[in-house]
Amino acid sequence: MVATVAKLPGLRFKGLLSHAGQAYGALSDADADAVAKAEAETLFDLAARVRSLGVACEEISVGATPTARFSARIDGLTELRPGNYVYFDRTQVGLGAATWTDCALTVLARVVSRPAADRVILDCGSKTLTNDLARGAGDTRGYGAVMKTLDVAEQDTRLVVERLSEEHANVAVTGTCALAPGDLVRIVPNHSCVVSNLVDRVWRIDGANVLGPMDVAARGRIT
Repeated sequence: MVATVAKLPGLRFKGLLSHAGQAYGALSDADADAVAKAEAETLFDLAARVRSLGVACEEISVGATPTARFSARIDGLTELRPGNYVYFDRTQVGLGAATWTDCALTVLARVVSRPAADRVILDCGSKTLTNDLARGAGDTRGYGAVMKTLDVAEQDTRLVVERLSEEHANVAVTGTCALAPGDLVRIVPNHSCVVSNLVDRVWRIDGANVLGPMDVAARGRIT
């Protein structure tokens, strides 16, 4: 097939591309490293077979954020495409690809109700956090990780985003919690890619400094 494509007029075969989606099932660094190595070995083998046909294979491109830190160490790969890498999220933390402070996209939510000692209602629902669940090791319950403070340093494991309606998050509370209506909390979403596609703009911040809004240019561009 490659040889046939390479001979077609108006086309130039450039190389091979893959995405190791199975890395999202990794439960340890060793698992993710093994996926990265197997992906590279498969592409190197295919590239050798392509070249044996007399077809140049200039590029060998790999993707997947969970394996990026391992793929970057492999000689012979010419391109990395870790799409989630720009933001990271709760899933990447669970997979060991990031820490909480690496997560650059978060949701700032406000407490709108405190109906019981074991319940908090936030103004962020499925239209903000999405219904995607997190993957990886550790505690991945709920529809996002509520942080202890606004600086995204540590997860508050007392709070689990248990249910979502379109506009609100129903948060279960274990133990004591001082949150009251009007308070703000910061949430690291399970899947930042989807969250960024749900809003028209994001607010850029640098520590405690608000730098201003930025439009999401690709919003609504998929047809």
